[in-house]
Amino acid sequence: MTARADVESSRRRPADYLYRAASAHIRARITHKLPERCGKEMFGDDAVTNLVIQRAASSAATIGSPSWAGALAEQVVDDSVMAIATLSAAAGLIQRGLRVEFAGHASIKIPGRLLDANDAGKWVAEGQPIPVRAQRITSGVILQPRKLCVITTYSREMTESSNIEAVSRALISEASALALDKSLFGTQADDGAQPGGILNGVSAQTPTAGGGLAALNGDMKLLTAALVAAGAGANPVLVVNPVQAMSLKLVAGPKFDVPILQSSSVAAGTAILVEPSSFVSAFGPVPEFEASTHVALHFEDTAPADITGGTPSPAVPVRSAFQSDVLALKMRLTASFGMRAPHVAYLTGATW
Repeated sequence: MTARADVESSRRRPADYLYRAASAHIRARITHKLPERCGKEMFGDDAVTNLVIQRAASSAATIGSPSWAGALAEQVVDDSVMAIATLSAAAGLIQRGLRVEFAGHASIKIPGRLLDANDAGKWVAEGQPIPVRAQRITSGVILQPRKLCVITTYSREMTESSNIEAVSRALISEASALALDKSLFGTQADDGAQPGGILNGVSAQTPTAGGGLAALNGDMKLLTAALVAAGAGANPVLVVNPVQAMSLKLVAGPKFDVPILQSSSVAAGTAILVEPSSFVSAFGPVPEFEASTHVALHFEDTAPADITGGTPSPAVPVRSAFQSDVLALKMRLTASFGMRAPHVAYLTGATW
């Protein structure tokens, strides 16, 4: 490794190389060059970016790289999720919870455990037998790989600009943040495509009426009591809509020391208290990128439909990338998450 490369790698986060790889794929589609060549033209002799580009290819690639570049490349996905923690409450929870890697596994079973002081041991007198306790292992959660996909579009002028790395970073990270939050804090069951939300199967608590500090105190005690009853509550985090986050700052003030994660994907009036140590997530090693300038897309970010055969048919609005002179970039990442113990409580209709 050269001294210049060493300095360069020390200044950048691993996530930076993901967005460099994405911008190289975008530029390659317009210039009809290999992504590796575009990466070199845009970022110089960057071994890490080149390694991520090769690993993110749709087809298998032979990797030959210095060990330092490989080590950084392994951190790309993990750090990319951490990098959007300011945009995504889900990323903030993932950062605090248990993280594992699929690494080619069809599923990963994470055992859960009910916590009880009796399981820790017992005081005994000299020469007396020591109790043997069977740890109460629960079924926990089975993480199965699900696809998190994001399609972003770029005009030719934007693609050819020197700012394409910054633009692709903003679009991909914002889209990923919205997708993570919407599914992770949902009540849906795993349907084979989307992981089950952490609120699936959890009954909502009844909020305290009256508003103001009294209602906030009542709700926090209610949510904490639900966690304590399940053997948790030591270091919970609170997930709320930005409206409730602002109310907390105004009503509770700076002495409120429970970590707050805010997300616009959480409905106003909803408050979620979760124990991060009981949350687990898994990700694939690298994302895959595909770019095209000859596709027709249904420009719908909530419930996209097939171009034909749905209602209405054809779907509206549909745009041709070729006719509009834009490029579409698809990112696909394997991911899943769940609770390995029932340590989450929530309520809706908060009055504070």
